[in-house]
Amino acid sequence: MTENTTTQLIQEVVDYLIETDTQELSGWGENRSDWLNQGGELLKGIDKLISGDLRIKKDDGSIGTYQAYRVQHNNACGYYKGGIRFSTGVNQSEVKTLAMLMTLKNALHELPYGGGKGGVHIDVRKHSERELKEVSQAFVRLLKNDIGPYRDIPAPDVGSGTQLMDWMTEEYKQLHPNQPFINTFTGKSIENGGTKGRAESTGIGTFLSYYYLVDAVMNGSLKMNGQHSDKKEMIQAIGKKENVTVAVQGFGNLSRAAAIEAKNSERKHTVIAVSDSRSTVYSAKGLDVEKLAPFKEENDRLPNDKELKDMGMEAEVLDPNAVLTLDCDVLILGAIEDQITKENQADIKAAILVEGANGPLTQTADEYLTAQGKIVIPDILANAGGVTVSYLEWVQGFTNEVRSKEDILENMSKRMKEVSMRVYKAYFSCEHDESLRFLCYKLAVVRVIQLMKTSGKII
Repeated sequence: MTENTTTQLIQEVVDYLIETDTQELSGWGENRSDWLNQGGELLKGIDKLISGDLRIKKDDGSIGTYQAYRVQHNNACGYYKGGIRFSTGVNQSEVKTLAMLMTLKNALHELPYGGGKGGVHIDVRKHSERELKEVSQAFVRLLKNDIGPYRDIPAPDVGSGTQLMDWMTEEYKQLHPNQPFINTFTGKSIENGGTKGRAESTGIGTFLSYYYLVDAVMNGSLKMNGQHSDKKEMIQAIGKKENVTVAVQGFGNLSRAAAIEAKNSERKHTVIAVSDSRSTVYSAKGLDVEKLAPFKEENDRLPNDKELKDMGMEAEVLDPNAVLTLDCDVLILGAIEDQITKENQADIKAAILVEGANGPLTQTADEYLTAQGKIVIPDILANAGGVTVSYLEWVQGFTNEVRSKEDILENMSKRMKEVSMRVYKAYFSCEHDESLRFLCYKLAVVRVIQLMKTSGKII
């Protein structure tokens, strides 16, 4: 999802709110349109962009130069919060879009954060550990006056992780002696104040956002308007299956956790495919994802045909994009943005698509698949498990109360269920022509603009 698409959808939500008498805005009176327009303009812009070139001496003696960005989008709901990417896909527009999505995600899940995002344009596979440490430290020096536990709290994202957060925390501490530092970054190692369960939290939450929908339909707690009878029948058909088939795009932290959660869930799920940037591993009988996970972690790739045979696994190796169009019940998208587009949308066979990654469907594809009767669970609803556990880590840093992994994940799961059910009940209880994404944006935009009004950001 591009910057233009995101701002366009925000504007569509604002226009809808101006034209529609919603309960949340019923007391706003004659200034309502003006306040909504003001809030919409702020949401389509950003509060601040920090950018610059990071320069380090590489192992071969040459000087490496890397473009770096941090976007602070909006802090109406709280301190800026969002990850840092180390990727060749990083650019200013991408970072702005992702920062907007963080604002909306945190608002939808009622976390006390606004939205931010950062990134460095770098190929991590072509750099040594020392070089990555130098780049990480240089990035913190660029941001030294703009981040902090009460201002902007970065976290890991694509291409970064626990080690980078530890390096960045140490650099921030050196730059700010005698000041609080431990909560400037989340996603740190356990030894450095991190929280157990953070690595798998986004993937588990992604799977649960789908699971709670099916479970609520099957146990009767989610009532559906007649307009949604086809979707109800489709969900019930999945819920009644003895073996629900799941394909998972990606096999990094998020996708591995989602696949393992699916395999071990109370309702029977069979993961028939996983993928990475090089290949898709597929078996109609199901994959042993817990056996594949350590191989991927150790080798940074999925096994080839011979290695699968040596592991005792009957599976095929397919093209990396094959995972998207397999015949399955559920497709979990856990890789990168813009994976399902106008070009391949008609080939999608999954009944339910879950956005673990940010923006894996284009807006055109989302609208097309929704019109086809499929259910697309959007990123700002589905992938909030990570930022929820980051919040719990942030709280832990202030209280010094270390919680168990089970407690952390139970807390995250409870929060995900509350928000998911609020969204699903609002979406399926009445007649409308909206997508789930539009509803999630609407709920998030209303919360942000309400807080802008309360705080005096709009008058």
